[in-house]
Amino acid sequence: MRVLWFTLPFSNYGKPSESYNGGGWVSSLEKELKKNSNIELGISFFLDEAKDGIIDGVSYFPMDRPFNKWIKLKYILSMRSVKCMDKDLWSNYEREILRVVNRFKPDIIQIFGSEECFGLIANKTKIPVVIHIQGIINPYINAFLPPFFSWETFLKSPFKLWKYYNRCTIRGMWKAQSEREKEIYRRCNYYIGRTEWDKRITMLMNKNAKYFFGSEILRPAFYLSGKRILPEKLIIISTISSPLYKGYDLILKTADLLKQYSQVDFEWKVFGNIDPIMVEKQIQIRHGNVNVFLKGVATAEQLRAALLECTIYVHSSYIDNSPNSVCEAQILGCTVITTNAGGMPSLMKNGISGFNVPTNDPYQMASLILEIYNDPEKNIKIGKTAESIAKQRHDKSAIVKNLINIYNNMIKDE
Repeated sequence: MRVLWFTLPFSNYGKPSESYNGGGWVSSLEKELKKNSNIELGISFFLDEAKDGIIDGVSYFPMDRPFNKWIKLKYILSMRSVKCMDKDLWSNYEREILRVVNRFKPDIIQIFGSEECFGLIANKTKIPVVIHIQGIINPYINAFLPPFFSWETFLKSPFKLWKYYNRCTIRGMWKAQSEREKEIYRRCNYYIGRTEWDKRITMLMNKNAKYFFGSEILRPAFYLSGKRILPEKLIIISTISSPLYKGYDLILKTADLLKQYSQVDFEWKVFGNIDPIMVEKQIQIRHGNVNVFLKGVATAEQLRAALLECTIYVHSSYIDNSPNSVCEAQILGCTVITTNAGGMPSLMKNGISGFNVPTNDPYQMASLILEIYNDPEKNIKIGKTAESIAKQRHDKSAIVKNLINIYNNMIKDE
């Protein structure tokens, strides 16, 4: 069976991806799937001026972005990549993607995510096309701004001309992506997802959708054996990125309450590419004043080591599907608190294998953190339950077997 993937990350082309924000699981899946002798795998992505090639039996097809003259001019003036979003340019993308399809001649086309333009080819070929859901732009843009932000404050606070331009670009790109995603959902009828949330959104956006469950393989470091050791000090770990919907404000507000209402000494280590200035200016809480430490982007090994020595993992997003950072914490036996948003309730049973709190509820989150800290026996028990569930959910061989079954069912269905 010949299978062609379209992805945003480059997977294992060149240097293998260990990205903390999603790329790692695609490369992990590739490593496992290519072990199956019945699968011939091709992978395509946008990477300008790179060449086709075969590496370890996998065919790679880098594509140049098909800019028109106006988009090219914007690219030159801005000195950074501007993604083509306009409807009149969709045909350029379709043509480039179909060029790869016609060259590889797959039996199945698998597209990772609806955020990019790849899904536009779903009704341009007779080959079965399946969208492997990551995030979903339309509900994400609905939750893009926290309660204390408007688009006006997002664009102008703190105001600098280049930041204003950059944020206008972000808003414009998200809105354009959301329209293009609606078109992709109209065109494609096959989907792979893993939460009740992404299933419901898929069935809402396409009533004819055929939905398959498919879990994700985590980065290799998180499958290594290791013993979790509860520290004497309260150590909280979070991994987030810069978008406002990731809930950096909730971390600051919760940490502020811990400082106000408890005598517990704590450290809140936040990993990821975070720009703290906008949020901290808006809510008037500085991370350095509330024991929050911004650690930057960590390797998988660094993050694994930190998780094995933490008290609790907190995920603060206003919207998410099934964040790998949560799954990575669970498989190491950490007790996890998440907001009750998006697909996160599908990752745990509240009070049994983790905890959900309402979004933007720092009071309940702070109280729950203290409760878990003060009950080490309960902490360990919940962490072990989460670990057992996560090991089943992210079993490599089971995931690959299930994916191949999905491919076979799609071919039979056609």
